Amino acid sequence: MSDKQQAISIFGQRPENCIYLPEVPLSCRLNCKDGGIFIGGNEPKHRKTNPEDKIEISILKASKFFGSLGKIEGALWVQLFFIPAPSVSPEILPPNTVCVSYIKKQSIAHLYNTVQAAMNKCDPGFGIFTLSFNRQNSELGTYYTIDFEWRERNNDAEHQQLEQVKTFLAEFGNQLIDIEGTRAMTCVNGMTGAELQAVMMNAVI
Repeated sequence: MSDKQQAISIFGQRPENCIYLPEVPLSCRLNCKDGGIFIGGNEPKHRKTNPEDKIEISILKASKFFGSLGKIEGALWVQLFFIPAPSVSPEILPPNTVCVSYIKKQSIAHLYNTVQAAMNKCDPGFGIFTLSFNRQNSELGTYYTIDFEWRERNNDAEHQQLEQVKTFLAEFGNQLIDIEGTRAMTCVNGMTGAELQAVMMNAVI
């Protein structure tokens, strides 16, 4: 980089060897209609992966919300903050950059079934999750659910990333929010079944 470039900073640069939290977390749509990760829209040009691709991620935070997102109203969602694992190409997701996505229905069950199985070994957040898209058929046509697999970290790059995650969460864990994505939602973390049911009934009314 030249001295002139160093003297000018518009948006800054992604730092090396640490987790990067943009001012606006990278919004990744896990597209259940077409299958794959889309960024910036729903057109073919926004596609980053295909339905048959598997992507490894490190989950930083999972929160439950009830409300509306896009064309889906009055649904239970899980908000996922994550970073791509070291194996993911920068052409798909920028390295060590905080992303946010939302899952619903069967995909939530897939995630938490995987979490429960992983707890037999350790805190699942210490490992790597692999997300993939499962083709489903219904009376309304074809759609995709998101499946999750889990494994322990098994190389130096992955272990180094875990240390970066620990440092990041200690300093910035309370800044993992997505105001735009949750503007029509209510956080339901920690609610009892009765409390959640009351929120859902009030929403219907």
